[in-house]
Amino acid sequence: MIIDMHTHLGADKDGMSQSPEELIKGMNSAGIDLSVSFPLDEKVTDLVDASIAIAELNNPRIIPFLRFDPKTMTPERLRTLLPKFKGVKLHTRAQNFNTIEKRYWPLYEEISASKKPLLVHTRFEQNTNTSPDIVSILAEYFSDLILIIGHFAEGSLITAERVKRCDNLYLETSIQSLTNVRINRIYDVVGAEKILFGSDAPYSNQEVEILKIAKSKIPEDEKDLIFYKNALRLLNIKNKKNP
Repeated sequence: MIIDMHTHLGADKDGMSQSPEELIKGMNSAGIDLSVSFPLDEKVTDLVDASIAIAELNNPRIIPFLRFDPKTMTPERLRTLLPKFKGVKLHTRAQNFNTIEKRYWPLYEEISASKKPLLVHTRFEQNTNTSPDIVSILAEYFSDLILIIGHFAEGSLITAERVKRCDNLYLETSIQSLTNVRINRIYDVVGAEKILFGSDAPYSNQEVEILKIAKSKIPEDEKDLIFYKNALRLLNIKNKKNP
């Protein structure tokens, strides 16, 4: 079984797009059973409306996550929206916000209370908001918040050490895992129990992203943790193939 924790649907401001049919076609080609999906940085549609549209697909292979701009979201509205979704995705660059500003803490409290994971975009860019080292600090303030660091924290050993010591902090592999360089090094620090497979489709090919893990030095039985077992636990989904 394989669960992809990072895919997009919709039409992005940068020209990238992916339809549900294209996602399912890619999943079938790569042998992926389930994909967590959320909107791109929509050029026309409101992020919340686009998220609801994904949830309303009611496709058993697409796991909807809520995406929104935290600067315009209220705790009360978030509380009413969360039951429709399996988790939340926030994009620190696209929505241009600093995760550790206290103005957003009531939102994290709502997500934490829902017991659903929060996936956050991270990269070392010309924008301090996207630094994985900053984002990972959240896990220390909110010990009950399931926090997933997107794009493998770009191989940051500082973040990896936080992941190691914070029970609620995880890494997702898309784009930046770089087989035999980062994935092996980060695995040595955090272990397979703290890593989740993600592709960032359509920005990367799902088959290519699978190969990064498949060709790593991680033992075969532990790769199952990365490909699906960790995700099943965090998403609170039963494995229908192997109950």
